[in-house]
Amino acid sequence: MNFEDQKARIALLTKTAVEGYPTLWEQMVAQWKTAKSDAAWLTYSANYLLHTAGVRWALDPLSLFSRLSLPNPMNFAQDLAPLDAVVLTHRHADHLDLGLLSEIVDLPISWIVPEFLLEELFQIFNGRAAKIILPHPGVPIQIKDLVLTPFDGLHFRDGNGVPEMGYLAEFSGKSWAFPGDTRLFPAQSLTRLGSLDGIFAHLWLGKKCALQETPPLLEEFCRFFTEPAPRRIVVTHMHELARKPDDFWDISHFSQISAKLGELNPEILVTPAWTGTFVPL
Repeated sequence: MNFEDQKARIALLTKTAVEGYPTLWEQMVAQWKTAKSDAAWLTYSANYLLHTAGVRWALDPLSLFSRLSLPNPMNFAQDLAPLDAVVLTHRHADHLDLGLLSEIVDLPISWIVPEFLLEELFQIFNGRAAKIILPHPGVPIQIKDLVLTPFDGLHFRDGNGVPEMGYLAEFSGKSWAFPGDTRLFPAQSLTRLGSLDGIFAHLWLGKKCALQETPPLLEEFCRFFTEPAPRRIVVTHMHELARKPDDFWDISHFSQISAKLGELNPEILVTPAWTGTFVPL
């Protein structure tokens, strides 16, 4: 597909997504509030509401309306009132929803905020008695029966990128890794996390390469995420509607990834997820 055709397709996808998002949000929140089993819901392309071991938490919570700079019709303080914690990874606009965060800042929750994000959040927290926890790589953070162990993210490539924090989530006898947006794929990076039940892999196969028949980092991406031999890989970071066509990842790219992952390790269950997807953990 060429640039203009993909641009027109994204515009159509955006129109449909905006029309349906308030209802989709309501459905996700209702399921999350009443969940009994471990699960995740994607509020956007790589943004999560989670229920694990009785803990209700959010990782980079973000609304489609915020990402598209549209007025939010949702009442975040009311909808997200059951939260136990908010966990943040990095400052990019598809992960840091300052509008949403400002609406829930007075909830009695824990905020896990990397030190490099404090400046962005200063106006939100200023003068408030928020419980802020600064994550440090390798130092576990316990929230009831959920243990989060931070690790350095890999969001730099060729001198470009931002600081990022990844997290290993341990709950109910399971281990799930959230490496975040990954741009560099060094060997052994994820194997040090130990045996994994699953990984949330944020799709990225090279800058401005999404319209290429075979994106240049396909093999590198797949080897990186199969190396620790997780039981499952959930591929997200698709249909990020604010992106230009040559940076827009979709189900066609997932199909390429799924095929390559199957070649490398057919024992791993590989599934896609995008805005609104329910993921049992």
